[in-house]
Amino acid sequence: MGETRPLPGEADLLDGWLHSRRLVLLKTLLTRAERARLPGPAARALREHWALLEDAEHHDPVAARAALGCPAAGNWLAHALAAPPDEEFVTALSGLGTLAATVALAAGCDFRLVLPATEGRLILPGLGSYAASAPRVRIAATENTVTLTPEDGRPLSVPREDLLGHRTVPQRGLGTDAPQGGPQPRWRPLTPLPGAPAVLDDQDPHLASETGRAGLAGLLPASVTAPDEAYEWRELWARGLDLLREADPERATEVATLVRTVVPVLWKPDGRASATRLAAPWAVLTTLPQTPQEMAEVLVHEVQHSKLAVLGGVVRLNEESAEAVYRVGWRSDPRPLGAVVQGTYAHLALADLWGRLARRASATSAERAAARAHAADYGAQVDHALFLLLGSGQLTRQGTEFVEGMRHRYERLRSPGVRAGGARGNTESAADRLTNGHFG
Repeated sequence: MGETRPLPGEADLLDGWLHSRRLVLLKTLLTRAERARLPGPAARALREHWALLEDAEHHDPVAARAALGCPAAGNWLAHALAAPPDEEFVTALSGLGTLAATVALAAGCDFRLVLPATEGRLILPGLGSYAASAPRVRIAATENTVTLTPEDGRPLSVPREDLLGHRTVPQRGLGTDAPQGGPQPRWRPLTPLPGAPAVLDDQDPHLASETGRAGLAGLLPASVTAPDEAYEWRELWARGLDLLREADPERATEVATLVRTVVPVLWKPDGRASATRLAAPWAVLTTLPQTPQEMAEVLVHEVQHSKLAVLGGVVRLNEESAEAVYRVGWRSDPRPLGAVVQGTYAHLALADLWGRLARRASATSAERAAARAHAADYGAQVDHALFLLLGSGQLTRQGTEFVEGMRHRYERLRSPGVRAGGARGNTESAADRLTNGHFG
C-alpha cells in the first residue's frame, strides 16, 4: 500500500477494516449509553434502534455493511461519541434511529419507527431528507414502499427503489415555502454522480453543526439548491473521471469504487481547497474545482487520505510527539509526523498522476509541459518529506516498511525529465502556490 498504486483486492480489504472500526465504535457508544442511565424513553428508543440494526444485518449483511460504511454515519458516530454526558448526549443518540432506518432500508427490512426531526427535517444519512411539518415523523417501510408521515400531517409515500437510488419522484402535497416562490419537495434525495455509486451530499447535519471553521480546517459546508449548480458538480465529476480513465484507468476505477460522497464546501473568498475527515473516509470535501484536471487531482489526493484513515485504524505507522513538528512544502504551518505521512502519501500519488497526464495521447504540447512541471513540483516536495520521515526516528516497524514503499515508488517515478532536483528553480513558487490548498 505504501506505493499508492491500486492493488487487487485492496478495496475489499479497506472495506472490511472500515466495517470493523464502525462496529467497534458502535459498541463503544452502546456501552457508554448503558452506563449513562438514560431516561426511560431514550433507553427504550436505543433498544429499538439497536434491534433494528441487528435485524438488518441478519436480513442482508452485505447491504447493511455498505450502508453502515456511509461517510455520514462516521460523522454522526464521531459527533455522538464526543458529546458531553448530559442532555446533549441523549440528543445525539437519536441519530442512531436515522442510521438504523437507513441500514434497514438498504437491507430490505420492513419496519416502523417514530423519529425526531431536527430544524424541520428528518435526514436519512446517505439518502436524503424529508421536510417535516412536525417535530416527530413516523416512517413505515414495506417491501416496495417507504411512507413518511409527520404527526397530524399528510403521509408521503416513496418507492423504496427510488429512495435508495437517489431518484427524484413525483410528490403530491408539496410545501409552499420555496425561496423562489415555487413548491419545495417534501423528500429531497441526494444528487447522484454519473458513472459511480457516489452522491453529492450537502445535507449532512453533523458537518453543518460544526462550530465556526475550526472543526473543518477552515472549511464551511455549502448547500447546492439550484439545478445549474448540481449540473456543474455532476459535469466536473464526469469529466474528471473521464480524464482519469484516459490517463490512468486503474486509478479511475479506484476513485469510482471508493468515493461514496462529494461534499461541497466553502473556504476563503475565491479560495480552493479540499479535505478528508478521518472519521468519515470515502467522503471528499471540496470547493468547486475549476477544471477537470483540478477535479481529478482533488479526487486522487483525498482518496489517498481516506485509505490512510482506514489503515490507521488497524496499523500504527508512527509514534506521535507534541514536540516533534516538521516543515513541508505543501503547508505553511509545522506538521506532526502523522500529518507528514498523510501528506507525503497523497502528494506521491499526485506526482504519479501528473506524470501520467503528461503522457496522454490527446494532450497538447502546452498541457504536457504544464503536467510535467506539476509532477516535478510534487516530486520535489515528496523527496524532502521522505528525507524527514526516514530520519525522524518516530516510525514504527510497519511505518518504516510503509514509508520505504513510498520511497521505492518515488524512485521509480524519477526520470531524466522529471527529477526532484531538476525542478529546483520552480519548487519554491510551487510550494507557495499549493500551501494550505489541501487539508488532511
